[in-house]
Parts: sequence; structure tokens; C-alpha cells
Amino acid sequence: MFFFIGMHTTTKDCGIEGYHTCTRCGHVGDWHLIKETTWLILLFLPIPVKVRYYSMCPGCRGTAEMTKEEFNTAVSAAERGDEA
Repeated sequence: MFFFIGMHTTTKDCGIEGYHTCTRCGHVGDWHLIKETTWLILLFLPIPVKVRYYSMCPGCRGTAEMTKEEFNTAVSAAERGDEA
């Protein structure tokens, strides 16, 4: 009997959060809202194992973790064109 097991991570850019200054690199600009999902692949069936929500600096790619609620609020604001 064969078992096919693997892991895969997908990353989705969900928009621009707003104009920020990065504390790591000092870059001033729009940060990207990122949803990262880690999948367990079991017999060709993807099962989500972990979901991370964060905003990312475009300069150094540093991240700031967010809760799901904060992320959804920021995505809604980005779609409306508001500053978060």
C-alpha cells in the first residue's frame, strides 16, 4: 500500500494596507496584506493545517502578524480605498 503525503504553502497578496514606515529597514511605503496557508496533502486531497495573516514591508520583506479579524478589517478598508 502506498501513502502520498506532502506539505505545500500558498501565499496570497490581498491588497495594500496603507502607508507605513518599517521599523527594521526604514522604508516608507505601502505594505502588502498577505494570507499564507500551509496545506497537508494526503492522497491528493489538500487539507489546510495553518493560516497566517500579516502585513509585509516591500523593502525588506519584514512582517507584522495580524489576527484574522484585523486582517479582514484591513482588506475591507483596502477594497474601499481607505487608509487602515
